Amino acid sequence: MNRDEARRWLAFAVLAAVVLLIYANALSGEFTYDDKVEVIGNKTIRMLERWRLVFDYNVSRPVTLFSYALNFRYAGYEPFSYHLVDVLLHALNAGLALLLGHSLARVLRHERPLWTAAAAALVWAVHPLNTEAVSYVTGRSEQLTATWVFLSLFLWVRFSSEGDWRAWAGAWAVAVLGAFTKEVAIVLPVGFLLIDLLVTRKLRWQAHIPGFLGLLAFFWHRYDSYGHLISALPAQRPLDVQLWTQGEVVWRYLALSVLPWGQSVFHEHPETGLTLRSGLAALGLVAVTGLAIWRRHPVYSTAWLLFLLVLAPSSSFVALKETMAEHRVHISLWMLCFAGVWALSRLPLRRFQGAVAALGLVLAVLTVQRNQVWANEVALWGDAASVNPESCEAWYGYGDALYKARELEDATRAYARATELCPDNANAWNNLGRAEATLGHDAKAEQAWKQALRVSPSYCRAHSNLGQLKARGGDFLEAETWFQTALVYCPRNCRAHAMLGRLYGWNLDEKANAQAHFEVYLEHCETDAQIEDVRQWVMELTW
Repeated sequence: MNRDEARRWLAFAVLAAVVLLIYANALSGEFTYDDKVEVIGNKTIRMLERWRLVFDYNVSRPVTLFSYALNFRYAGYEPFSYHLVDVLLHALNAGLALLLGHSLARVLRHERPLWTAAAAALVWAVHPLNTEAVSYVTGRSEQLTATWVFLSLFLWVRFSSEGDWRAWAGAWAVAVLGAFTKEVAIVLPVGFLLIDLLVTRKLRWQAHIPGFLGLLAFFWHRYDSYGHLISALPAQRPLDVQLWTQGEVVWRYLALSVLPWGQSVFHEHPETGLTLRSGLAALGLVAVTGLAIWRRHPVYSTAWLLFLLVLAPSSSFVALKETMAEHRVHISLWMLCFAGVWALSRLPLRRFQGAVAALGLVLAVLTVQRNQVWANEVALWGDAASVNPESCEAWYGYGDALYKARELEDATRAYARATELCPDNANAWNNLGRAEATLGHDAKAEQAWKQALRVSPSYCRAHSNLGQLKARGGDFLEAETWFQTALVYCPRNCRAHAMLGRLYGWNLDEKANAQAHFEVYLEHCETDAQIEDVRQWVMELTW
């Protein structure tokens, strides 16, 4: 091992130690937000030996799913192991960011390539904007994609600058892994082209043929698997609204990158059409992009264009549910950090080191604080409600978190605030009623559920909840009416069938009707939480 290699390994060791230190308080975090769907609720990760089921769950992200399946094989649903893998993965990615930055700095003949690359990797690794990708288990797809993006770009720089065709083959192999980790990696062929045009200035057209063929194969694969190229779901918003909105959102990502204040799991950035603000935002993006293409500075132009390129799958034409989410900028953030550190590297070495150390310390402290927010649902959604005090969705999420934590009085206040902000939100009214009923406030619960039905007369859960409330109070005939009404709108409502069976069998002495409802329940509700209770009731009814 020569001196340069030893210094790189030392820099990587320091980066890994820093990452482990500042993310140590994330290891005790719970499963939060979409973890309940992608991890806890994903049955396929329990079937690692039946790998086709894991693959078929989401044919665009099998690498991510297999990582969850391996976690489950060795640790079940213990969140510590999932967080440990994520923190170790971030440490690895910091090392890969170091490699990529070092290779770029050497090609561009920077006088201090390792210092510059290490500083950029450090600033990126400790930046609090990464916490949603690292401290949030479902953010692993973003992290794994970063692994393949950094590694493939590093290999491509080596190929483009040295003509190493083994690196060329490795870059494409890693790009394929990225494409099966998260869709954002499909931009890599364009990223390779940008490196050729702006960094090494050595363009070999034949080397890019696999990229164009790979893109065709990727879109054919999606069409063959899903029957569409982008999304089978109805568009979340019209294309023009999506583009004007994302023009503003990109500037918000940039602002958070420079000044990470006001972070949140839920950014209620409003949808917008063409306004003065959105028009200026779009004009600004076009102007900066035009300047980057015109000037063609090997660092700043490459960083800006790669920043936009990696954001493009989630912040351009495809209208995702949330207009803005912090994990989407995880990879792009490194491009900004590299460009910023490159500018700072013009300072004398000691001043440069001092500036990076001070910046890194501030960012690290903010990251440690942000990890505490991701520790549990109550902290996460309480923070979201404080950052977005006029957002009914933030208050609704906070109410759900408090309800699950059995902090019922606070849950009712959060739900009530959500109904004030969005009086037409039937879910908020329903959950307010649920919290009030759990507290024994039956009159308030009934009032909330009836308000939910005024908002949405076919809202089955409110009908069922009112039926259960009346049954609990001994008004069995009215309870029957509410349950039957629920079945008019939702013929396979599990709760209504279960409770009608109970009502007919034990309170109204209509055992034939009870048996009929239990049979429907057992046929259609095998995964319902009440299944064992119903089976016991059937045994009692028939014996």
